[in-house]
Amino acid sequence: MVKLNENAIREAAYYNWQNAGCPQGQDEYFWSLAVEQLSKGCNCSCKTSSAKKSTSSAKKSTTKKSK
Repeated sequence: MVKLNENAIREAAYYNWQNAGCPQGQDEYFWSLAVEQLSKGCNCSCKTSSAKKSTSSAKKSTTKKSK
């Protein structure tokens, strides 16, 4: 069984919600959709976006350390 990170689920649900046009009152639907996608290992944009953020954060921290 795959243990899912709550932040990863939150981010995936948010991107799914945005891609659907930000409909109101469907938060449980998008949460369960994100859980399903992440447990199946989907290739949705939420993972790509998260990876890009991590890379840019790492670059920023490296730049700050250098004098």
